[in-house]
Amino acid sequence: MDKIGQQTLNLFTWGNPSRGDDAIGPALHQFIKQFITRFALQHIQLIEDFQLQPEHVCDITDNACVVFIDARYQGESPFQIEAVSANNELGYTTHALSPAALMAIYAQTQNKPCPPAFLFSVRGYSFELGAPLSKQAQVNITLATQFLKELLSCQNPRQLLQQAILSAKDKENA
Repeated sequence: MDKIGQQTLNLFTWGNPSRGDDAIGPALHQFIKQFITRFALQHIQLIEDFQLQPEHVCDITDNACVVFIDARYQGESPFQIEAVSANNELGYTTHALSPAALMAIYAQTQNKPCPPAFLFSVRGYSFELGAPLSKQAQVNITLATQFLKELLSCQNPRQLLQQAILSAKDKENA
């Protein structure tokens, strides 16, 4: 935690800005970067790439809350939050990793338990090469930024993310 008591956040955004709504990750990266600068938020480490790679294990800070931010192509809600557990799903045909695979590499290489990790995925609709962000994805990005403002500013992001997961489950069961 930094001097004002906020839990450290490691945020990973990824996506291809040339593939329609796959640009959701890069768009949110720009929003977060501006928010961090505007409010001088020193407890946040922001990493952007086209895809998650094994080397990103070196960007995970001990005692941080890790949040992976990406587009998704399914779902009812504008954005979804889910906990990420380490899962050894490494393949030999790709260099890209899922958040669960990256956390498994972290656990194996660091010889310690993984920090709490979450996937924050924003619903996209059109992922064609050369397409712009769809109008609905732009709406979903706006809704996602409202939650991200709260996440970036709160004292305990892990707790906020866990509460959001429980709230979404309660809505599903209602």
